Amino acid sequence: MSRWRWMYESTARGQLGERFMRARLGQKGWSVWVGLSVAALAECRSQIIEGQEPILVPVGAVWAYHVNRLDGGGPPSGWWLPEFDDTSWPRGRSGFGSGLGDETTVVDRTNVVSACFRTTFHVDQPDSIRWLTLRAGFQSGLAVWLNGQEVRRTGLPEPPSVWNQVVTFSWRFYTREFDLTAFRHLLRPGRNVLAVQVHSHTTNPASLFWSGELWANLTRGPFLQQMQPRSVRILWRTPVPVTARLRYGMNTGLDRELVWSEPRTSHVAILTNLEPATEWFYRIELAGSNSAAVTPIWSFRTPPERGSLRFVVVGDTGSGTLPMLQVASCLSTAAMDLILHTGDLVYPELTRELVDLRCLSVYAPLLRRVPLYPTVGNHELYNTLYRDPPGTPYFESFDPPTNQVTGTGHFYSFDMGEAHFVSLFVPTLLPFPGTEPYQLGPGSAQLRWLQQDLASTDRPWRIVFMHSPMFSSGGRRFDDLNTNGVADRLELQTWLLPIFRRYGVQVAFFGHDHVYERFRAWGPLHAWTTGGGGYTLYGFTERDALSERFAVIFHHLECELTRDELRVVARDRFGQVFDTAVVPRVVRPGLEAMVRTNHGSARLELELKWNSAPGERYTVESSRSAEAGFEPVAELTADDFLTSWSTSVSQSGEAPESGRAVFYRVKWQR
Repeated sequence: MSRWRWMYESTARGQLGERFMRARLGQKGWSVWVGLSVAALAECRSQIIEGQEPILVPVGAVWAYHVNRLDGGGPPSGWWLPEFDDTSWPRGRSGFGSGLGDETTVVDRTNVVSACFRTTFHVDQPDSIRWLTLRAGFQSGLAVWLNGQEVRRTGLPEPPSVWNQVVTFSWRFYTREFDLTAFRHLLRPGRNVLAVQVHSHTTNPASLFWSGELWANLTRGPFLQQMQPRSVRILWRTPVPVTARLRYGMNTGLDRELVWSEPRTSHVAILTNLEPATEWFYRIELAGSNSAAVTPIWSFRTPPERGSLRFVVVGDTGSGTLPMLQVASCLSTAAMDLILHTGDLVYPELTRELVDLRCLSVYAPLLRRVPLYPTVGNHELYNTLYRDPPGTPYFESFDPPTNQVTGTGHFYSFDMGEAHFVSLFVPTLLPFPGTEPYQLGPGSAQLRWLQQDLASTDRPWRIVFMHSPMFSSGGRRFDDLNTNGVADRLELQTWLLPIFRRYGVQVAFFGHDHVYERFRAWGPLHAWTTGGGGYTLYGFTERDALSERFAVIFHHLECELTRDELRVVARDRFGQVFDTAVVPRVVRPGLEAMVRTNHGSARLELELKWNSAPGERYTVESSRSAEAGFEPVAELTADDFLTSWSTSVSQSGEAPESGRAVFYRVKWQR
């Protein structure tokens, strides 16, 4: 069954009066327009008090913990109470685990049966919190206390005071959301305490896990998608169906608004008619059956129509481990207009249960102000939990641009600043069932679209990002996932390099190989593998012929693009720069020569080809000596990214003036 996808647009820019709501069913194009008065939220609006930060306890928060061993005496009495002194307990960042490799903090591994966790959070005005949600990843039983009162128990056959009980197995990746709204009266102004006790289904030390976050009023977002100089999409989720108003403007007065009255939990607001290169402020107002809430005011900056641009590139992030949190922390301080992600946003697979704890919540403060442009990795397509087509939870969670061939976001492009960005669907060459219309290969719809897309852009920079690497010295060098006897990277080179050269692609970013690698230019193309965003790192396999810098390191890339050059800085998870590079928009010509017959006659022609840039001037020169005395023989202004010139070199198959050589060169008239 098709699902409803709602989009909202303002029809009276910056004015009070009527607003309208548009609903589309799937991709059928059927639409219904419904009038809506701005008075719909007036009564609730009068009840709204100051904005509340939605994230009370974030992913990766510091918790005090106590591991309960079978040969120990159990936890201290009253450990869950707010006044309990936990200063002697060790501390770590969630999630906690005992040895499976996806933990941020590793706890004791010996005779473990349960563990206790405590953290504090601050609330200024408890009355501003109308809905309260705990998102919990645990294995296998759970008890939760808020300010000393038990508010949730699941999977425990006996009271939590029986600290050494072994419980029924519950898989850690089935993250759950618990509605704690009925207990929001327990919140206090100032310091609050959240306490959790987790029980294992066995005394196997690798079976204990806890990771969680506490949200107020929202359960996701807001986060930005498809930002352009004059438009942006803002997505968020609420724990219950509510009506909403999004107020926005070029100052904190927020003089524009979108309003809709159909209650729902998943919200997408489309802001149009924005001013480019401008700071915009926004807040969300919510109204339920008996409650209303408002967020703080956040802001984002629209990019310029043209001009310089700053962006970051990161890939293979979604592990839930400490390196992922450290890379995310570095990202939050970088200056950027957008984020490119080269795929594998969540491990072991992107599911509805994990996409928040291992992706959207991790980057939540950043994504409120900077748009994320993702590409599909193989872990976005693994499908062990659902019967939906591969990638369904990915497209439910994100709202990337779409292409005109398939009408989906499997592959897409967009312009920003001086650059044309292209996201290709190359999760791997493994033929995932159900993805046949989107797969890359000779004659594929995606390959035809790529050529047409690159040919139609007028931006001087063409930048491609995708998951599988075209070059590799790391663990993916010998991948042959379509089992045809040819390495995947070589097939990708065969399919893509001629197109990249023909249409002037200067930069490509890859993921999938969990390393950092910078490659020597192939004609005008400069390439990076950036797969060190937080998951397990790979090692060196065999040096690629184009490899210039290889490092097994967690990292991200910071890029600054002007009309004439791209500067790329690689930073490790501690913020230290370990590599830099500068890419010119137009590189010096790489000359190729070929002698061929002309139309089957005995006449021989010399053809010269070189990479060029539209509008740039080139001079062909010849000489009898390789050392000096070159004279111009032709002047050309390139109208494409590949220029050719030919001349006759003989009438009878012999070189002119036998025994004498002729030398040619091409000069770029910069």
